[in-house]
Amino acid sequence: MRFIKAIYSVYVGLLFLIGVAAVIPFYLPALLLDEHRRLAVMYAANRISMRCWSWLTGIRLQIEGQAAWQPAPVIIGNHCNMLDMPICAMACARAVKVLAKQEFARIPLLGFLFKSFAVLVARDSAESRQRSVAALSKALGQGWPVFIFPEGTRNRGNTPLQNFRDGPFRFAIGAQAPIQPFVQLNMRSVQQLNTLLFQPGKVIFRWLPPIPTTGMTEADVPALRDRVYALIEAELRRDDPAFKLAA
Repeated sequence: MRFIKAIYSVYVGLLFLIGVAAVIPFYLPALLLDEHRRLAVMYAANRISMRCWSWLTGIRLQIEGQAAWQPAPVIIGNHCNMLDMPICAMACARAVKVLAKQEFARIPLLGFLFKSFAVLVARDSAESRQRSVAALSKALGQGWPVFIFPEGTRNRGNTPLQNFRDGPFRFAIGAQAPIQPFVQLNMRSVQQLNTLLFQPGKVIFRWLPPIPTTGMTEADVPALRDRVYALIEAELRRDDPAFKLAA
């Protein structure tokens, strides 16, 4: 069985790489367009490519909630595994600005994609973090939703979530922008924890009700962080098989 999973997992990875390569011809002419049209073309290409990947691999996505086309400005959710990239690409129907690690820029093909639509940050550099906040603030002011994983890195532990960092919530409060929480479910049913092994299955991307930040101040950051954490954790403990036994 493990051998079959390994063969299937190689197939999943190769199809993903082919999907990434397939969008490059759409990205290149899009670079000549203004930013709104450029990102609209790029995100449409990403979404179609990953839909084909989903169909060919048998890794199906069910999107729940009404925020796909009009999410609240600051999008926040759980950071799971390697499936985050294709699943989020399919779940976001409109273009967003993604906060991503600087390390992505060094990955062949993926680096070109991320440099085209993401705000990249070196997490160990205070100066880089300040630049990323300024870039996200500018994007928000231009009407772009911003997409942030508050855990900062993939969750490789046995708990539903890692600790949330304060930064995304401080940013939302500073902009007085509503938070759009989401939760990804069944991700570990499709990718085995801390391995590169996959199996076909259904994952769920669930948009949760937005949370306003109007009137909040810096003093409200911990309470807002904990509120969003509790909301997402409750969904995982109730509906994700990987965490039901841990409830």
